[in-house]
Amino acid sequence: MDHDLDTGAPICPACGVTALPAETADTADSSFVCENPDCEAFGDPIGA
Repeated sequence: MDHDLDTGAPICPACGVTALPAETADTADSSFVCENPDCEAFGDPIGA
């Protein structure tokens, strides 16, 4: 397989879990957020 790791979803720097696309109603832009409920950055935008 030929995957370009730079184009995937970002990794949360606090917990190492792959961030998921944010709900557009919750954020001003279409960024990614940490969806790990045990993480200190839960719900925070994660840079791409």
